[in-house]
Amino acid sequence: MVHRKSGGLVEYAFSEQPIVTYEGDYLIISSGLIDLEGTGGASVWFPLDDVRKLTIGETTENVTRITAPKNEKAHPTLIYTLDGKLVRTLQPSDDGTASASLDGLPAGTYVIKNGSLTYKAAKK
Repeated sequence: MVHRKSGGLVEYAFSEQPIVTYEGDYLIISSGLIDLEGTGGASVWFPLDDVRKLTIGETTENVTRITAPKNEKAHPTLIYTLDGKLVRTLQPSDDGTASASLDGLPAGTYVIKNGSLTYKAAKK
């Protein structure tokens, strides 16, 4: 569910578990394999300046992968528990992105930080 600053809530039901990424000034929610031309899967784009927050709906059983945004300067992706304990540090790849998996972590809510971006993810 995307909670928009301009008002309203947008909810999507994907046939596959969605992947959340960032490109430039956009939040992208994708499902299925998408090729370099952007075809082959479903994807929706939201301007970051209109996104208040992103939440995972009740029907989602698990968040398994988060892809951090491309940065002009690559930053490590840090995953914390809600009480502030650092549980993972992921170094960016050569293209400036980092993929974070919550596999192997106990169920709970995690804070994910990459550069100036911080958000929460729940693993059920």
